[in-house]
Amino acid sequence: MILKDYEARRESIIQMLSEIGFQMHFKPQGSVFVFAELPETWLLSDIEFVKALIKKAGVAAVPGCGFFHGSDCNDQNQQNRYVRFAFCKSSDTLNAAAGKMRDIVGCIEHLQLWFKGVSVEQDNMTSTG
Repeated sequence: MILKDYEARRESIIQMLSEIGFQMHFKPQGSVFVFAELPETWLLSDIEFVKALIKKAGVAAVPGCGFFHGSDCNDQNQQNRYVRFAFCKSSDTLNAAAGKMRDIVGCIEHLQLWFKGVSVEQDNMTSTG
């Protein structure tokens, strides 16, 4: 029963992320996490996306860059293209998070501009402080 429930949650999150444009290179077999690559057209890094996702949608995820170490990845630019999502939450929570993600991803250009504005503000605060 539990196995079937987690398989259904995994399939649901993979489908939702794929529909949004994330690239899914593999399906987890023994974990409650999916590791998804940001859509190629997005200019945000994994850290920028996760910060915006938390601030704009209240949805938590983990930047993938923390999972690459040393020479594990041949392409340094790839290290900031992945995000880890957990699917060990209730179906209601996952569905609510999916709806919020669809809302902000639908206006990703605005999200990118918003984040660039935040970056500029943070740079100004750092240089004057």
